[in-house]
Amino acid sequence: MNYSLNNSSTSKVQGEAERVALLRSALSQGPRSSVELLAMLQASQPTFSRTIQKLGPEVIRFREPGVRTPRYGLLRAEPVASPQPMFRVDAEGRVAEIGSVSFLRGGGTWVDAPRGTSSFHEGLPPAMAFAAPSGYLGARLAKAVAAALGVPPPLRDWSDDHRASFLCRLGADVGGALIWGADSFALHMASRRAAAVPAADIPRVYRDLATGTAQTGTGSSAGGEQPKFTCETEARGHLIVKFARRASRSAELLVLEELALRSLSKAGIAAARAHYLELDDYGYLEVERFDRVGRFGRRGLISAGAVDDERFGMRDNWPAFAQRCEEARILDADAVRCVLVLAAFSELIGNGDRHFENLSLLTDDHDRPNALAPAYDMLPMVYAPVGGGIEPELRRVAPSFLGLGARTDVWQPAFEAARSFWAAAAADPRLSAPMRAISGANGMHVAEVVAPLLPAAPTR
Repeated sequence: MNYSLNNSSTSKVQGEAERVALLRSALSQGPRSSVELLAMLQASQPTFSRTIQKLGPEVIRFREPGVRTPRYGLLRAEPVASPQPMFRVDAEGRVAEIGSVSFLRGGGTWVDAPRGTSSFHEGLPPAMAFAAPSGYLGARLAKAVAAALGVPPPLRDWSDDHRASFLCRLGADVGGALIWGADSFALHMASRRAAAVPAADIPRVYRDLATGTAQTGTGSSAGGEQPKFTCETEARGHLIVKFARRASRSAELLVLEELALRSLSKAGIAAARAHYLELDDYGYLEVERFDRVGRFGRRGLISAGAVDDERFGMRDNWPAFAQRCEEARILDADAVRCVLVLAAFSELIGNGDRHFENLSLLTDDHDRPNALAPAYDMLPMVYAPVGGGIEPELRRVAPSFLGLGARTDVWQPAFEAARSFWAAAAADPRLSAPMRAISGANGMHVAEVVAPLLPAAPTR
């Protein structure tokens, strides 16, 4: 009798242990719904509830908005402990804790946010993917933080785990309005005690930052391959500062970028404000950060690449992306037209570098993209130095009209901005004589090739 009872008890313990092991194995591959787990265990709801409780605080239960069935996942201790708090900085500089992120076994991320905006992502959420280090500074930043974070020095070897570790531990000054992790929040609050750079100190500070950025990569994680650093000056606020050796082709491109952004603004297309100056051996292009407001305020921002990866998975071209955003009710018709104008303008100035990190969207208070951000990184990349410092010949631009259509409301402002740009470049003494000459030739050339798409001149 006693033997029978002991044997039954042992079998029951073994059954529970097996069910716990089975649950752990399944959830290690990624979250599962309660329906899936019940079917897998072939157990009753009470038995399932007792079994899932055996996993303790390691398990998380969540329900996505609009989905009736809850899901279960296993929290990870690496790359950082989960959950991690999530913060938003508003335009007035106030910081609010708005939710949390939890990193799950299998690589998923659960974002627990208020008012029905919680969401599960197979990898990193789009906002985190956008904010992670990339480009010129990102590659050097990876080397600088590798030892402290225990991540690979080459940025190309970073996984989502490495990006999450950086964002939650050292991501105090990433793009946009969001901050993840208690450590990054503490760094952000400490950074508010730093003073902006006074005008008299700019030559020294720019020289030091340019040298330091080139050597160690410390600074922001702004994307792109152009050498740059970030800083805050008393006169112009928060800046991304690109730099190049004076009298070089790269320095001329910085001047041309200033002129291109200014021409877009004159044509009624929102563009980042930029100013070129020369100090000592370097030319600097100060580009005002439109994701920053005053000393401490921020605006929500996300790249087209992060949005497309999450929603569409296409990354084909800007016009097609804009059309998808309109169909998904992310952008309105006027914003779509502006994207088309930017693509057309790029063709008319020889800017073929239209990847999906060079176009961004503003986000609302729920971190949802809802408007087109000001234009940036607009310049004739057709003249940019290539590998080995080789400078391409200064040939006339060759616009393509593929995929852009013949809308007058697109080509008219694009041409006006391009005409203004080439005219300004042709007369700018900061540019070399050959660059001014090709700019004048380009102005006449684009007027000819785009003429059939413009309204006919009024007859007298």
